[in-house]
Amino acid sequence: MKKLYPKEMHSNYDFRAGVLSNVSKDKEFESAIYDMCKKDCLFWLNTFGWVYEPRKEQYTKLGYEGPHLLFLTWPYQDDFVKWLVKKITLGQDGLLEKSRDMGASWLVLAVYLWFWLFGGPGNDFIVGSRKEEFVDKSGVMDALFPKIRYLLYRQPKFLMPIGFNKRKHDTFMRLINPETGSFIKGEANNKNFGTGGRYKSSLMDEFAKWDFTDEQAWQSLSDATPSRIAVSSAKGTTNHFYRIRSGEAGSGIEVYTLIWKLHPLKDQEWYEKERKRRTTEDLAAEVDIDYTASIRSPAYLFKRSLHVMEVPYNKHWPIEMTCDFNVNPMCWALAHDREGISLYFDELVIKHKTTTSKTIEKFCNTYKNHEEKKLYVYGDASGGYGSTKSKESDYDIIKDIALQHKWEVIIMVPKRNPAIRERLNATNKRLQNPEDEWKPQIKIDPKCKMVIQSLEQTQSKDSGIDKSQNIEHMSDAVGYREVYKYPYRKTNIGEINLY
Repeated sequence: MKKLYPKEMHSNYDFRAGVLSNVSKDKEFESAIYDMCKKDCLFWLNTFGWVYEPRKEQYTKLGYEGPHLLFLTWPYQDDFVKWLVKKITLGQDGLLEKSRDMGASWLVLAVYLWFWLFGGPGNDFIVGSRKEEFVDKSGVMDALFPKIRYLLYRQPKFLMPIGFNKRKHDTFMRLINPETGSFIKGEANNKNFGTGGRYKSSLMDEFAKWDFTDEQAWQSLSDATPSRIAVSSAKGTTNHFYRIRSGEAGSGIEVYTLIWKLHPLKDQEWYEKERKRRTTEDLAAEVDIDYTASIRSPAYLFKRSLHVMEVPYNKHWPIEMTCDFNVNPMCWALAHDREGISLYFDELVIKHKTTTSKTIEKFCNTYKNHEEKKLYVYGDASGGYGSTKSKESDYDIIKDIALQHKWEVIIMVPKRNPAIRERLNATNKRLQNPEDEWKPQIKIDPKCKMVIQSLEQTQSKDSGIDKSQNIEHMSDAVGYREVYKYPYRKTNIGEINLY
């Protein structure tokens, strides 16, 4: 089929003109072309597809005089289209991770439109993004539906559905094929995304940016469609897109990668220019598909290469426990302190609703054979004013239950919390260790996944931290301990309570 549609711009213009001329004269030829479009998405796209590129420097580089470009697919895009058509046809989930400007959204929407045009009844699709304005907004080509309309309304008449009426069949976030009854609908990010419908496939565009509802939205679609397609650039490791990509959310979902190196017009010289004009985090997110480095404005001076290493637990050394009492998840980290070095060797994380008593029982059972049963407890001052499930304070509960297991408990908590900035500065001073970068004063064992993730992914905001992602709790726990033991400034951080 490739020989039938040349991909050089001028030759393709001539090819398209010849096809349209012959179609207008010969009904059999028209029927043959229609059948070829129906059988081969790439033939249809390279013969009748268009793409909008508003950036003058981009369209002039390709030899165009304006923003309306022939949709001529690169070889890497051919491979992706074939992969996507197969996923939809077989009813399988798929995940696409991408660098910026690889044409991913255009390609997915074009494939959906191809099924809608030529697939017959039952080719129903749902497309979504993190905000309604990115799903459908008139005249805004960044949104999904304007792209679909751009492709659709540049189709020749003989490829349009019989009886299609723009006013009737093209409405806000909905496109209906009157000939087959198939539709493409849109929906913004919400926890019940797609619920109540039945779809051949679903697109979740820039899925890593679906704050708060991503996991629920993904699960709600499981009964609505057999083919969930998640598309995104990198945005840290605390979102459901990454959990799917890494296998943490289950196995069996194939990952497809469109990285900049596949693009024929992007070479090392192009990359060096991008590297100079972007921040490290922006380059990681938009170009390199680097999840761990893609966080903008990280709150902590944390580096896996510097701070994550094997930290052995020693049953003869006292244990220091530091707590944040948020109930989802309950975050407690465990450390030894040797010669001023914080050695975080384990964490207690209960991700569902729980109680302080259950968590301290878990600790006591896990470390029942510990020989030096001396436990120093640090944490949120609010833990001294009442438990989540009891009138007793959290620290009273910890002390009572630990004592039953023959632990000596020393509660080291101030009457009021130091300011967030004080905790950040104290922790960062310990992470940075300006005296010797290669001898960090905080070391974290790889099994402390929540500690690592929280220190790595928590972002700064104004003079504190951004709590919108709900990932700061374990780093908060670490911060309480570090500021109490090693305050940033030699000022009184508050009177210590000894329960």
